[in-house]
Formats: sequence, structure tokens, C-alpha cells
Amino acid sequence: MGMKRLVPASFLLIFLLVSCTTAPVTGRRQLILVSEEQSTALGVASYQQIKEQLPVVANTPEARMVERIGIAMAKVVEGAEGFAWEFTLFKDETPNAFALPGGKVGVNTGLFQVAKTEVQLATVMGHEIAHVMAQHSAERMSRDMATQLGLAVLGASTGSQEMVAMVSGVATLGVALPFNRSQESEADRIGLIYMAKAGYDPHAAVDLWTNFAALGGERPPKFLSTHPLPEDRIERIQALIPEAMAYYQP
Repeated sequence: MGMKRLVPASFLLIFLLVSCTTAPVTGRRQLILVSEEQSTALGVASYQQIKEQLPVVANTPEARMVERIGIAMAKVVEGAEGFAWEFTLFKDETPNAFALPGGKVGVNTGLFQVAKTEVQLATVMGHEIAHVMAQHSAERMSRDMATQLGLAVLGASTGSQEMVAMVSGVATLGVALPFNRSQESEADRIGLIYMAKAGYDPHAAVDLWTNFAALGGERPPKFLSTHPLPEDRIERIQALIPEAMAYYQP
């Protein structure tokens, strides 16, 4: 192996060896190449930008519900002592919520189309807080960094852009999308435990995802999706409920 090939490959190996951490609850080993300070700074900046772009809903029953659930869950998670948590309701009819590093959680007003009770909303917010605590954003950034480094090594060693493009496509279908789906499933499991610890019955998660399934709309094939299909999600959550119920105190 020539020096040009050896150096980037050596850096990749070093990254893989020294940058591993562990996800909460599941104990899954993670590759994190981004520091918590870096990911938090990106999360805070992105959240501020979203607040400037979307109308913020405040002082309504729904907004107070979002904040109440968020505060209750923030008290039961471990390892977030330095986070400046924010739980914001945005005027957006898309039935969605999101989380950013550093404890920034946003909920769209459109989510109330499917989250019809407080405990169903707690299912979604527990899931989003789980993304934060499991550093899923930093993990995705790290995966992309490692992938780009690997493609650079491949390009340098083969000199073929066609090969790089082909491997990049295979990596998306065979690694990136399944990885995203596994993160979603992991957030479901962690989120169920968070909601249970905060006093919300995990059984409501089945009702929530049943509502999502009933919402309809076109969905991509499973192998092209970034999220598990609703029917798969419901089946998996039903299997996880007994674990979460061990933490449940009304």
C-alpha cells in the first residue's frame, strides 16, 4: 500500500478506535466524531434560525401542554444536567416534531391531528428527547464524515469516480437508510422509558402510531424510508411496552 493510501486509511482507523461511545438504555456502541460542544452549538444555532422562520405559538393550552410534558421528562433523563432545554410549539400544519442537540425540542401544531391526548403527545416528545440523549444527530454527522473519508480513500486508490459514485449509492441504500431506521427504533425504545418515568402510560404509544397509520398519505417503500413503517413500529412498540412499564408510576 502506498503512502497516499496508508495515511487516510490510518486516520479512518484511528477515528473508529477512539471515537466510540454508548447510547443510553440500549447500550449500543456509537461512533461519535463530533464533540458535544460542537453539536450543541449547531443545535442552538439551528433552533434559533427555525424560531425566526416559523411563528411560535405561546400561552395556549397546547403550548402549555408541550412545555409541561417537556419539563416533566427533562427531570427524569440522566446525563442532561448542562442542557438548556427548550420546548416550543410552532405554527406548522405538518404533523411532526423534531429535536436538536443541546435539548432543543420543537412540536408542530399539525401534530395535534394525531396526538389527540396529552399522553399521546408525551409519546412523541419522549421519542424526540431520546434522539437528543442518544446523540443521534452527532452520530449521523459522524457517519457522514466517515463515509466521505472512506469514499476519498476509495477515489485516491482507484482513480475511478464511477466506482466512488456506485459505492456512494450502495452506502445510502445499504447503510445510511437502515441506520436512520435503527435510530428511530432506538428512540422509540428509549422514549417509552422516559415517558413512563415521567408518569405517562406507555400503552398510549400504540394509539399514537395507530393514528399516524390512519392519517394515510403516500409512503416510500420500506427500503427507501428513513423511518420504520407504522405497522412495523406498532408491532415493535407492543413488544417493548412490558420493559417500559417497569418504570411507570402514574
